[in-house]
Amino acid sequence: MNMKKIELLAPAGGYETMVGAFNAGADAVYLGGSKFGARAYADNFDEAQVLDAISYAHLHNKKIYMTVNTLVKEREFSEIYDFMLPYAEKDLDGVIVQDLGVMRFIRDEFPNVEVHASTQQTVTGIYGAKLLKDLGCCRVVPARELSLLEMQAIREKADIEVEAFIHGAMCYCYSGACLFSSMLGTRSGNRGRCAQPCRLPYRTSGKNGKEEYPISLKDMCTIDLIPELIRAGIDSFKIEGRMKKPEYAAGVTSLYRKYIDLYYNEPGKDHKVSAEDMEILKALYLRTGISDGYYHRHNGREMVTVSSPAYNGTSETVSKMIRDKYLGYEKKIKCDIYCDLTVGNCAKLTMLLKDNSDVVCEITGKEVQAASKRPMDAESIEKQLRKLGNTAFEADEVFVTIDDNGSGSGIFIPVGELNEYRRELCDKMLDILLHPDKEKEKAPSGDRTDKSEESFVKANVQKKKADLHILVSNKKQLHAVLDYLDDDKDYDKIGRIYIDSDMLLGDFKDSVLKELEKAKSGNVEIVAALPYVTREEKFDATSDISLLIDICREGGLDGLLVRNLEQLGYLRDNNYLGKVICDYGVYVWNSRSYKLIAECTKGDFSVDEISVPYELTIHEAKDVTTSIKAFSDVPVTYNIYGHVPMMVSAGCVKKTTDKCSGKSGSVHSERMRMVDRMGNDLIVTTNCRNCYNVIWNANPTALLGKMKNIEDMGIFDHYRIDLTIEDDNDTVDVLESFIRGKAFEGKDYTTGHYKRGVE
Repeated sequence: MNMKKIELLAPAGGYETMVGAFNAGADAVYLGGSKFGARAYADNFDEAQVLDAISYAHLHNKKIYMTVNTLVKEREFSEIYDFMLPYAEKDLDGVIVQDLGVMRFIRDEFPNVEVHASTQQTVTGIYGAKLLKDLGCCRVVPARELSLLEMQAIREKADIEVEAFIHGAMCYCYSGACLFSSMLGTRSGNRGRCAQPCRLPYRTSGKNGKEEYPISLKDMCTIDLIPELIRAGIDSFKIEGRMKKPEYAAGVTSLYRKYIDLYYNEPGKDHKVSAEDMEILKALYLRTGISDGYYHRHNGREMVTVSSPAYNGTSETVSKMIRDKYLGYEKKIKCDIYCDLTVGNCAKLTMLLKDNSDVVCEITGKEVQAASKRPMDAESIEKQLRKLGNTAFEADEVFVTIDDNGSGSGIFIPVGELNEYRRELCDKMLDILLHPDKEKEKAPSGDRTDKSEESFVKANVQKKKADLHILVSNKKQLHAVLDYLDDDKDYDKIGRIYIDSDMLLGDFKDSVLKELEKAKSGNVEIVAALPYVTREEKFDATSDISLLIDICREGGLDGLLVRNLEQLGYLRDNNYLGKVICDYGVYVWNSRSYKLIAECTKGDFSVDEISVPYELTIHEAKDVTTSIKAFSDVPVTYNIYGHVPMMVSAGCVKKTTDKCSGKSGSVHSERMRMVDRMGNDLIVTTNCRNCYNVIWNANPTALLGKMKNIEDMGIFDHYRIDLTIEDDNDTVDVLESFIRGKAFEGKDYTTGHYKRGVE
């Protein structure tokens, strides 16, 4: 069990919500500022409100974490310093970060601010967590999809704090891997503007075939699991909901506070949640039906709001009860004030805190005069000193001592002077409480230089001609590609073939490697594309990576395409020496992100190549690539064709609408269809080996008509074609178009975010 008590972390979309959450028992809140937060449509805080929030929290021994958890474009990055500086100087407790460049920047420029890895970083195991710890994070928020055992393993084996969601809305996709909203329009989940297409109805090819809500998850409620979660060693319980009302944050916080405290008071007792308390939770903005999330299951129909994703009506009775109890007031710090007014001596005022008698504040004023007319009485002085109004303090007892040295005339002190003493006393005590250690190192002011620049060599940026890489996902596509190239001896037209890693497992390995021998002899590189998700659950997917490493060492593969931080961490910790190519999902939206990736070294391990993310326009891709090329010669890949994987989910559409294949952990894949309200066919594929689904965009992104413009830029090293759900005929058509320049006719396609950027 944890030696320290669990932190209860509440959401705050506005100042009133923050105060209410603290009143209800939160130990910390997370909030968003005016920029860079993953809830762009929440009320959020302006700069002055954040600074006030930090002061208020610290006065009451609470913490403030700021969400700086969007991906940041190259041209926006210069705004980060000025945005963060006032909060760092105010001793902000921590930032929750997705962008690797932002993470590196805050780590280096504001070392007193803790860096927490957002759930948007899709941490799915101990290797990704260890990597992030080594890069400067002190806490991770793992993917919501992890089981309790997986989270416990991260806490124990990666030795890093774990913050876990315990209540609120659930995304269907692994956070950070969702491009659904972005591909439908311009609202990206990676920028805090998700349009929530998962909450819309779809017709599926399952048993029912009727319109349902197959990818809308029920809200999470784990109040029954509190003892188990605490015993697992989780450090922080996180309540979701920065866009929800103050009553939600306060009400939910109060009930989790109640049962957390009951556990600590009597850890051996079974504190069953009362029916009344459960009804209060259900009345606070929860979707129809609730689940306890993924802690004890990988997925299941019981987690999905198949019939309706609507919210229950919030009870006005419950809302009023919560408002009356927790909202509309700020807590005051109770104190005693001692006032000594002796003629001939300086006025002296002292404040002692009721809950912390070690903190004493004293001020002295002017010399006290004897009264010439009407002397001041103790009652009047006490009345003035109690007027603490908008200060952080509330006077419990006020002791006034008056001594005229036996003259009998009494003393006199102007009311204005007394008021000034009172203000000075409060200000000084406030300063003592907020800045107990005046010698504490402050955030830098004005030094915007990057401390690690000298580790990068200035590169010579020259225009180059890129080669073509092709990714294949199944044996039919592989045969079509090899036959096409062999017929025309076009092996010199491509530099690399990526093979989906499932094709190299089990019985397939030897035959696939044999088929690739001719391509390898033609100087075509062969690289295995790792899965979109790697976890150590019932099936330990790191064992597959170990097998692929062995194939690399035997000479069958030239490298591995890395899809996530877990895989990157695993390869690093196992001193893998083959070529490491980071796919688009290891996001490089700005040059500083690459600088952090370049720090992922251990022994002889390093990252060899990176890829441009799908959501950048061609101009944004040019910005970040040009910036990187100014200091590094790392090769950069740009995708020119492929169905975009819009969602990668632990949830299974087939299992929800039909039944499980029963082949979890086996090399097996099936295909389904979801039809949206516009009649678009969305292909869903199952990866049974790693037990996840991919929902593919209805139309491929194809940049054939843009190639001259792209090539004229001369900034990319490789172009990539991803063959995913295409059949063998489609595969040949794509190759004909991009290798021989044949018109891309008769096909519906999109140019994705080539021109249409995300907000």
